[in-house]
Amino acid sequence: MIILAMCLNIGYRHECKPQRSVYMSKKQGLFVLIMLIVTSLAGSAFAADSSDSQSWNISVGKETDSTSLDSMFPKVLFIHEGDKVTFTNGAKLTPHTVTFLAGQQPLNPNDPKSEAPTAASGVSYDGKTLLSSGILPPNLSYDITFTSSGVFNYYCVLHPMMTGTVVVLAKGLPIPSKTEQVAAARAQEQELLLQLDTMNHSNAPMYKTNANGTLTYQVDMGTAHGTMSHNRMIPELVVVSEGDSVAWTNLSPYEPHFVTFNKPKDMNFFTEQGGFNPAFLAPSGSGTFNGSGFTNSGILMSGQTYPLKFTKTGTYAYECYLHSGSKMTGTVVVVPKNAVKLIVNGKAIGDSAKAEWKNGTLFVSLDSFAKAVGGKVTKKSKAFAVNGKQLVTPGYTVKGIAFASAEEIVRVLGGSYSWNQATKTLTVTAGTAVSVHMNH
Repeated sequence: MIILAMCLNIGYRHECKPQRSVYMSKKQGLFVLIMLIVTSLAGSAFAADSSDSQSWNISVGKETDSTSLDSMFPKVLFIHEGDKVTFTNGAKLTPHTVTFLAGQQPLNPNDPKSEAPTAASGVSYDGKTLLSSGILPPNLSYDITFTSSGVFNYYCVLHPMMTGTVVVLAKGLPIPSKTEQVAAARAQEQELLLQLDTMNHSNAPMYKTNANGTLTYQVDMGTAHGTMSHNRMIPELVVVSEGDSVAWTNLSPYEPHFVTFNKPKDMNFFTEQGGFNPAFLAPSGSGTFNGSGFTNSGILMSGQTYPLKFTKTGTYAYECYLHSGSKMTGTVVVVPKNAVKLIVNGKAIGDSAKAEWKNGTLFVSLDSFAKAVGGKVTKKSKAFAVNGKQLVTPGYTVKGIAFASAEEIVRVLGGSYSWNQATKTLTVTAGTAVSVHMNH
């Protein structure tokens, strides 16, 4: 009955202690209500712990190779008065905060004051005042001992959709065991990972034609689904001509991103105090890129776009330094004007500039094409063959690079292709595990 009486107040703007103001949504309140009722009925399934204080852990976010799971794990934690909770940033490179507003307005993420902690780690907290860890870099922790019962909501200032709740009960009242709460956190993580399929994007680059006849290619920076941010450049490889541009647009509703070429080795993203390095926050460069010099978009918030014109042939790697630990990297290949670009099975071939027209036939590099479709190039006699079938159109070799008819290769593989005259791009759909033979 004591537990049920506590539950009746959840979902309104007060908690079991009327003098304290703590906000919780009705949905969260219903969840806690159900959990506490189950607690009162489950008996042996939940731990009615002794008077000794316990230590608990919450992972503030997690990251896979390409995805930032912006959630608290577990999202709801049940503890007793006097227990300590260690909040650890579980991301590889993304900073977070642990911020309890205690009824105050959300903090401004662009205000430097929001980066600083309101109290040092190890603080005791009764829920009556604002408490924030400040910027919490990856793998670092912030300890809070909760001294009063209640329902305490918190969030990450940098990622406002990233929220959690600590439910503190009086000593002696039953709560889920550590094993059960760890299992709940793991199930929560697995559920988010299962949603990754909904975030897949095509690798085919989009473009628009400019007034001067050059093209601007579009790269999407990240996507978001609920509390999950897919930190990737889409597509990761773009092949453009000299004079063309690339425009990067941040599609995440809350995650900032950067486009950075040629970062100096001695330039760190974070200051010694844990804040952002001002050199990264502001744009650097002239708006054109010839492969040399530090070039940076500055911080790009949701919906913002960064255009960059490429003026010299070459292969240029770049990254979002904030999420490079999540492999949020990309490459721009700049080919000579009027050179052919080749895309196989949704991916651009980096050296597709080697493709060339001869007597009305498009010839492509066998090495590049075979690699793109998962095939293997072997040498035999003088004629070319694909999967044991000899090609009708004679191939040739230039400086050790073997060329063959793109159309015939696709025909032998049973695939299809299309030609885009505006971008001078051949897009090919072909089978995998192809064996390409080059006779010598």
